[in-house]
Parts: sequence; structure tokens; C-alpha cells
Amino acid sequence: MYRSTFSRLRKSIFAKFTLSFILVGLVPLLALSYLSLSTFSGYMERYTVNNYEQMLLFAGRNVDDMYAKYNNISKVMYSYGVEGKYGHLGEAISAQKKAGDYRLAATVDDFLRTVLYTDSHLQNIFFVFPDGTFQRLTKENKTMNIRVPFPAPAWKEELTRNSRNMAFFPSHGQPYHGGTNPPVMTFARNLLDISMAGLQEHIVGTLYMDVGMGAFDEIFRQMALNPKDTVYVLDGSGNVLYSNREERIGEVYTPAESEEYLRTEQEIAGSGWKVVGEVYKEEMFRTLTQMMNTVVVVILLCAVSLLIVAVLFSRRFSGPIRSITREMSKVESGNFDTRVTVRTDDEIGLLGHGFNKMVVRLQSYIDEVYVAQIKQKQAELGALKSQIRPHYLYNTLEVIRMSAVASDDHEVGDMILSLSHQLKYVLDYGEESVTLQDEKNNIEQYFRLMVYRYGEHRLSLDFRFDAGLLGAAVPKLSIQPLVENAVYHGIMPKSGKGSIRITAELLPGELLCITVDDDGVGMTEETLEKVRDRLESGNAGDPGSIGLKNVHDRIQGLYGPDFGLKVSSSRHIGTSVRMTFPYQKEGSTDAERHTG
Repeated sequence: MYRSTFSRLRKSIFAKFTLSFILVGLVPLLALSYLSLSTFSGYMERYTVNNYEQMLLFAGRNVDDMYAKYNNISKVMYSYGVEGKYGHLGEAISAQKKAGDYRLAATVDDFLRTVLYTDSHLQNIFFVFPDGTFQRLTKENKTMNIRVPFPAPAWKEELTRNSRNMAFFPSHGQPYHGGTNPPVMTFARNLLDISMAGLQEHIVGTLYMDVGMGAFDEIFRQMALNPKDTVYVLDGSGNVLYSNREERIGEVYTPAESEEYLRTEQEIAGSGWKVVGEVYKEEMFRTLTQMMNTVVVVILLCAVSLLIVAVLFSRRFSGPIRSITREMSKVESGNFDTRVTVRTDDEIGLLGHGFNKMVVRLQSYIDEVYVAQIKQKQAELGALKSQIRPHYLYNTLEVIRMSAVASDDHEVGDMILSLSHQLKYVLDYGEESVTLQDEKNNIEQYFRLMVYRYGEHRLSLDFRFDAGLLGAAVPKLSIQPLVENAVYHGIMPKSGKGSIRITAELLPGELLCITVDDDGVGMTEETLEKVRDRLESGNAGDPGSIGLKNVHDRIQGLYGPDFGLKVSSSRHIGTSVRMTFPYQKEGSTDAERHTG
């Protein structure tokens, strides 16, 4: 009993379909798993981006704190007491300088020493008196280069314009110190004698503090940047005050245009600066990408396994069906001697047996002569249709032309006559090649229409053909597209009259060269290169190049890749299209052409 049931299931196409659906059920499961992972990966991506933005925000706050710190250090001058006798440093310096007190240098030196060691990033500190003399302290006992003025004139101008606030000078070298020294940034503030309140502003001196770039490095080192990540500190004008890429410091910031980078920025309210981060997405999401790659590999393995099972099942199930389909195609084409080989006893086997019986019965009803007669009638009908359509069009145009002539509108009549000649030339399903004389006549009909359209004051045409070449064979409709291209893209954009010259000449090696020149607007080098690239590529690209591309491909298809079109052009001078192919007499045999 069980054996007979299994046998029926084994031969049943229903059982096979059931098994297929069970296997296909794995796909929704895999799709659901993939969608779930995609949702999770999207969440992780947003979390990573938010985490980076938070780090950039903290870095911006630290930069703001750094700016506020050095601003407060520069204000220490107003709270620094001297021996309890003077209220602040400015008052002490003014009084001692006025009295010529020898302790002035010691007063300033004590103040500089106090300030210099308040911060680990302070490298040099200067106090410059109004008369240009100054006192300084450095942490590394650097020697002063007397050939370089200190401070720089631009610094003086900035502090003159902004005498009451702290000034900042971005990363620069230390030319005023001898030897090679790392770049520093400078904070500066004027010391005003506030004891003279209400009187004219009196500058006692100016404090300059050189701060090492390590102050910035310490802030951004906490962000653990990847090698391709970049951070910038920009001033209000977009100048780069700091970057982990030192070569960008001092440049005007230009954002990365590549979509491979994620760009975020944070404003720094206290200083008017801005912190900008450009993080390389591939590095940022590397862990997430590895996870996704692992999942993709698992999905691919499952898909491959499913594909193998599907192929094995399909080969067993669809093989007989494909065999029936192939034989059915033969029957459709009129071959009734075919038969399907039946190897199974299931539903497909029964279908094969039924197909074979059907072919035998059809073969007895259909006569080969009857089929041949039907095909002959269809061929005759198609030939009549192909003759009737152009003939009907010619007659219709002739009726319209005669109506125009009867109305004394000879110009319209001539235009219709030219159009009729062109249509007859185009719709004549004859040889692929015609004589140069025929192609010349067609161009003259086309150009006559253009003259009617735009006037003789805009267009002129000149043929320069040797009489012996008028019988040469040329591809049909190969010159007219070049003339049309010259009219619309060369002459029409030009102000004033333009001329087109068509030249035919015989080159060495039995080559016929036909050149179409115009004195139109010409092309730029960039446009010319694009046209040449389109001729050599498989895509016509710009609609203006379709005619050229069509002619070029036809010539190469007829004569080989060594022939075709060559285009040259100069802006405001004109364009020249040169067409070259083997010289042949129209009507010559293949043997004569090969011999020639």
C-alpha cells in the first residue's frame, strides 16, 4: 500500500509542484531576515553618525574653551598686582616708565614668567612697549633674529583697529627666532591704562602669546580620526585656522565634493569660528560593512543552494516540456514529421502522447500544395502593398502640386515637386548604392527646399565634381545628411550668408573622397572631440550627430573599418566632413570591383 502511494506521488506533477513550493518558501524567510538586518544596519548607521556629530560638538566646545582660556590669560594684565602699591600692571608700567624706575624690566619679566607657565602649550610670550622695544620669555631659550621685525606690521594694524579686544593670528612660522622652529598661533591684546578713565585711550603695551599647535592637536586627538578623515577649524571668512592635514592650514576651505565623505559642522559661538568634519564613510562604517558582507555571503550561499536544487528539479520537470515546445515550433513552421520522445508516465508523459496523436491527425488534413499556395498569395499581396503605397503618395503629391500651380502659387508647386522627387528617391527600394549623379540630383532637390525656406541671401551651394566621377557608385543617401548637418548646425547659427561646397576627387589607391565644407560657426575643440568620439563609439549621443553616425556606420558596414567619416572644424571658420571609400563604377560586377 505504501509502495503504491509513493509510486503515485513520484509520478504526479502535483507532488513535484508541492515540493517546489516548499523549497521556494525559503526565499521569503531569507528576504525577511535580510530586511530585518537592513533595518538594524540603518539604525547602527544613524547611531554612528550621531556619535560622530556628538564628538565634533564636544570638540567645538573644547575649541571654544581654549579660545576663552587664552582670552582670560590675556586679561590677567588687568588683575595682576605689583608690590601692593599699584592697582594693576598697566598702572605700574606707566608709573615706573614715567619715573625711569629701573625696576620696570623686573616688573614686566615677573609678569611674563607668571603667564608663560600658566599653560603647557604657551611657547613664547612678548610684551611690546609703544616705542617698539619689547621683553620676551621662551620655554626653550630661543635666540631672537634681529633681521626680522617683531611684531609683524599686519599684527600692529589689526591691534590698532581692534584695540580693546583680543586678536588672533593663525598658524605661522617663527622667523623672528633663529633656527628651525615648529609653527605656532598667536593671541594678542593691548594693555590699556584704565586709571585714565574718561581721558583719551592710552596703550601701555601689547602682550603677544605664541601657542603651539598641540593645543588643537590635543582636542582633536580625542576623536580618534581615521587616516582619511579630516577636521577643520575655520574663521568667519572660511580660512583654515587648523586641520589635521597640515598642508590645508592657511588655505580657504573648499568642501570635499565626493559622496564618499560625510560632512558635518558645528558653530563656535564665543569666537565666531566653525569646526567642520569630513569623515570617510567607508572607514566610518567599516564594522557595519563587514557585518553586512557576512550576511550577504550567507544569503548568497543560501541562494546558490536553492539555485542548485531549483536547477536539478527544473531539469527533471521542465525538460519534457521544453521538448514538447521545440517540437511544437517545428509543427508551427510546417514540419509535421516530428514526434516527442516520451520517457515518463506522469501528466507530462500523457501530454506528450496527446501531442504526437495531434500531429498525426493534423498531417492528414493539411496538404503541402495548399500551404505553398497560401504562402505564394501572401508574398504577392505583400509585393502589391509595397508598390501601391509609394504610388499612392506620388499621385497625391502631384494632385496637391497641380492645385498650387492652378492657383498661381508656383513656388509652393515647385516645393512640392522637389519633395516628390526626394520621396521617390528615398522610397525606391533598389540597390544600396547609386551613382554620384543621382545623389547630386537629390541634394539639389533638397537644397532647393532649403533656399525656399531660408532665402538665397542665407544659403549657397557649390558642386566641384569631375565629369568622369559622376558615374561612380556611392552609398544611397550618404551625402545629403552631411549637407543637412552643415545647414542646421553650421550655417543657420551664423549671422549672414553661408556657403556649402561639395567636392569629389579620386585619391591614389582607387579611393573616392567626397568632402562637404561649410563656412559656418564651426565647433570648439571640446565639441569636435565629442563628435569624433561618437563616431567611433556605439552610441550616437547628441541628436545632432545621428546623421553623421548613421553615414559613418553604413560606410564601415559596406567597405570595412578602414573607411568612413573624418571631421575637422575651427571655431568661427567652418567645418569640413571628409568621406572616403573604395572607388567603384555603378553597375560593375563583384569580380570587376575586386579586380579594380
